[in-house]
Amino acid sequence: MSPSRRQILTGGAAIAGAGLFGVVSRGLLPPEPSAVLAPADELARALAARLRARGVDDAFVDYDHPRRQFHNRGIASGGTQTAFLRRAEQSLLIDLIHTSLSPAGRAHLTDQMFFAFVGLNYGNLLFAGDPADGPYQVLFSAAHLFLRMGGKNREGDPFGGPQVYGDQTGNGEPGVPGNAYLDQLHAGQALIASLSPAAQEKARCPKAPVQTAVAAKGNDGHFDGVPVAELSTPQRTAAREVIGRILGNYAEEDAAYAWKCIDRNGGIEAFHLADYDVDHQEGMRFDGQPSQIYRLESPSAAFHFRAVPHLHAFFNVARNGEWPLSIGEVVGVAKAPLDTLGMRRLFEAVMLGETGADVAYYPSEAVSGFFRAGPIRTGDVWTAESWEDRIAIVEIAREDIGPNALQDWRRTWPGIGTTQGGAGTIRTAMPTSVAAWHDRYGLASVDVIETGRLLREATIDRLREEELGNIA
Repeated sequence: MSPSRRQILTGGAAIAGAGLFGVVSRGLLPPEPSAVLAPADELARALAARLRARGVDDAFVDYDHPRRQFHNRGIASGGTQTAFLRRAEQSLLIDLIHTSLSPAGRAHLTDQMFFAFVGLNYGNLLFAGDPADGPYQVLFSAAHLFLRMGGKNREGDPFGGPQVYGDQTGNGEPGVPGNAYLDQLHAGQALIASLSPAAQEKARCPKAPVQTAVAAKGNDGHFDGVPVAELSTPQRTAAREVIGRILGNYAEEDAAYAWKCIDRNGGIEAFHLADYDVDHQEGMRFDGQPSQIYRLESPSAAFHFRAVPHLHAFFNVARNGEWPLSIGEVVGVAKAPLDTLGMRRLFEAVMLGETGADVAYYPSEAVSGFFRAGPIRTGDVWTAESWEDRIAIVEIAREDIGPNALQDWRRTWPGIGTTQGGAGTIRTAMPTSVAAWHDRYGLASVDVIETGRLLREATIDRLREEELGNIA
């Protein structure tokens, strides 16, 4: 939801806990990378063997576990806390991270505010599969970071799926001064500034999509902004350079394969370029001013760069846009694509069915992904509800519901939330994070009376129960 608040919650609190504990209890920072780095596969095998030998079972899931499809920033990827790795294990992980990044990417990472402070001491490590036997991927998540290591996945997607990075520096200040990734912000802004007035008008869109929604949309997808194919040759070259700066964070071999997939799927001319008047959480408006949010998207790839209120960058490159990453058990079939509104209505219906509440509320800005038409797997649900929220039942006094909240409910569920008349309280189902930050959603006060299971689990069960597994 609100990045700055989530960062305070998941970053600041955890730094004061696990991260700072790791630094203080050891009296030292994590080790420096080795002067000569071993190959990534060798490092991954050695690290996995050490963890298995001492029974760190929570560091491993099967290769086809839905967690491998999951991505977000500042939210743990599951696995084991890196604060409790032994020194030799930290050394292997540091080396593995460095093999997965370019020299520029290593410099960016160590300049990130939270990583520079605690290094590996605030993070989570997870192996999907075993590097000693079959396909594998290593996931490392920390504040503003979700890093996949191990190269392309079995499905052939570069990096194995979406990558996430960012930096808190410059929080809330226009232009995020001092941020580790300022060169990428300036490159995107310069590209937009180079467009003709007509192209700039076509590129500027009113509200940015949620940053997590970078799954490949395929040829039938909707894409914001101006087609890059309509731009001049120098502008198309500049657009390619913007993507190059982002891919340039990563190991040369991995970046080269990503470019191969991009070019195989139409190259830079297949992309649309957009910037936005307001971010998806409506926290900062740009109107006619240079935007801090830009997006380059094609049927098979998406690069979403958001420097509001601080920097988050999400990107994904698929081997084939018609075959997006989709992992796990098939639990349903979507007869048609479900966009943000469709996903919101699905989650609200699930919460109503789960709780029997009067009203269910899932804000549109919290929807992390979408469903394409066709089979729905558990990994798709984990990606679409990637906040890992539980379902809360709350009571809200009628006078504590602001007019904007009521209007929001009416748009998605006509009548719900408006037919309670003079009832003193309204029993409402909502995600736990919405209850925690209720004032952000126009709710002056809420009284949590019950907290249930994970919303994604309830959604998976609901999809299984639908007749023939179909949803509208």
